Amino acid sequence: MTSNIKTIMRDASIVYGLTFVFGLGSAIAGFNMQNSPSAAYMTNLLSGAVGFAMAGTRISTNRVEHLAWVAVTFWSFNLTNIALGSQTSAAWIHSGVTIILMAVVGGTLATLLTPLSKSARQHCRPSQTE
Repeated sequence: MTSNIKTIMRDASIVYGLTFVFGLGSAIAGFNMQNSPSAAYMTNLLSGAVGFAMAGTRISTNRVEHLAWVAVTFWSFNLTNIALGSQTSAAWIHSGVTIILMAVVGGTLATLLTPLSKSARQHCRPSQTE
């Protein structure tokens, strides 16, 4: 594993915190899985994607591997939902698909938002002899 465990835990905590805060906010606003499932799902998906984008912009090498470890760690954090009785085991297993989607969208955003490295900029620049 090339990523630092401390960095993975930090980034998974960021994703967890964002999804928790946005989930709480959407519940206060009246969006929940019973009366507005699409709004609740999109809030969860987008807040997670923002968290993964934040994690991805901090990493310059091995971003895909790092975000994969963050996704697995975040998914493991969600085991507390089973322990608290707010989610079934089957729902937790299925949530892995949403977490993968969050990581893909967030990783793509991180790639788009991260400036090109110095070596990549040099390859894009026309040579001075032209």
